[in-house]
Amino acid sequence: MSRWMIRLYYPGMEVEGRERANHPGPTLLCGNHPNTLIDPLIAGIHLDYQTYFLANASMWMNPVMAFAIDPFCIPVARPQDREKGATKGVDTDEIFNRTFRGLENGSVVYIAPEGASELERKLRRLKGGAASMALEAEKRNDWKLGLSVQPVGANYESPTTCFSRAFVRYGEPIDILPFREQYETSPMRAIRALTNELTASMQGLLIQTKNKAEEHLLRPIERAIQNERPLTVSKHHYRTQDILAALREMPEEEREALRETATTYDQLLRKNGQLDIEFSNHPERKLHAGTILALPFFLYGLLNHGLWLILINAIWKALGIDRGYKATFQTLGSWFVMPITYLIQVLIFNWVWPAGWGWLYLLSLPVSGLFALKYWTTYRAFWAGRFSGSKKDDARLRELRDKMLAGVPTV
Repeated sequence: MSRWMIRLYYPGMEVEGRERANHPGPTLLCGNHPNTLIDPLIAGIHLDYQTYFLANASMWMNPVMAFAIDPFCIPVARPQDREKGATKGVDTDEIFNRTFRGLENGSVVYIAPEGASELERKLRRLKGGAASMALEAEKRNDWKLGLSVQPVGANYESPTTCFSRAFVRYGEPIDILPFREQYETSPMRAIRALTNELTASMQGLLIQTKNKAEEHLLRPIERAIQNERPLTVSKHHYRTQDILAALREMPEEEREALRETATTYDQLLRKNGQLDIEFSNHPERKLHAGTILALPFFLYGLLNHGLWLILINAIWKALGIDRGYKATFQTLGSWFVMPITYLIQVLIFNWVWPAGWGWLYLLSLPVSGLFALKYWTTYRAFWAGRFSGSKKDDARLRELRDKMLAGVPTV
């Protein structure tokens, strides 16, 4: 079910290097963590083997969540979880022993070495827990376990937005045996060395900006170029890496001038509630026959999923859940909310038209929902920005955009 739901909510997802990770034997799957619960799921669903997850212990404080995740997750109580009153995962020895048992049984165990989820696509400083677990697991088994440390990078175009595109990259697995001699003589040095190698490998799988200033420079540029020359998510990822490398090669004065232009443009877009795509030459901005002919079916699907959209967003706001958990909550919460809304709508339909056609209406709901999603992803460029935002600064925005793109090195 997780595979079906994740693929539904991330329909543009692409995967690279799956064969590197999809093999039998104990594997410590190490991934970045910008999107809370989606990250381990999006990293594990492509493998043919059962994956278990190390997860923050605060999730066990909710009995419904605890019931759902307990068979597949190992609780780890971070300082912030203990402050909230978490009682699971406080025993470090228990955490390590449960992880060791899973690896010794030949399972895949997922861990986020960053230790926390933040809305950043760059990799933050890794903690030593993953390396420590890997090395100690091999030592416990006389270095014959055959454990591989498998880096994976989850790249989202918008980590807080459902239905955004995602690119999952599996890197080359890291062999533990070369660290044996060092670990037996100086465990801390071996842990640091393995952590450094894992860091380098994971950074290569991501868009690794140095700081927020570089990120704020890159974001509006890559978005504008993508809207001018749209590519698949994987090709867009590699183009963005090339753009970042080219920006770093620019003279500092030119780069700072470009950053000022890009920042001004981005801030003005946000202020007016507009989108970059409105000012682009995106090839799909043109009107097509399908745009009009399929519109009634799209509106039918949208209308019949309006209750779900209202409820899932209302519940998210009422619970006061952090923005970083929005996509996770919408994806996982829909497992329960969508069937309920379907049931309510069918009951209302049968009450209004008690002629026994409710079953046909029920069948139309998921079909129309999938059609609406396909329509939106296909024709979004045409409709984007046509009914929102202030138009008073359009001339200024076009001027800033042209100036920004003119200052970007050719890639």
